[in-house]
Amino acid sequence: MRFLRTTLGAALLILPGSLAAQKLTPGTWTGTISPPSGETLDATFEVRTSGDTTKITLKAAPGTFEASDVKVEADRILFTWSPGTTVNCTLMLRDDKKSYSGNCLDASGRPGVIVMTPPKA
Repeated sequence: MRFLRTTLGAALLILPGSLAAQKLTPGTWTGTISPPSGETLDATFEVRTSGDTTKITLKAAPGTFEASDVKVEADRILFTWSPGTTVNCTLMLRDDKKSYSGNCLDASGRPGVIVMTPPKA
């Protein structure tokens, strides 16, 4: 019984760190935006952080768009943006543990893809 309590206690100490939100590196991220039309656009993503708040500005032809409801989790970024329609994005941390990519669904449920690569150190 004591072993079980010790093991559970140790697991609880380790668990919160693995579930903690990861912080994005502030600065200009590069990447691409592929809307449902299939055309791939070069893009930049201005990432700003203040405490636990992250803001992202997406820049790609034909304009600049502010992301809203940005949530940075241990293995993904979730946000919404509006390039004429509301788009909900879920970008997953890639195998390199630095960049993100994932699907973005427009109001009609049509998927697009965003890839974000962090600034060079």
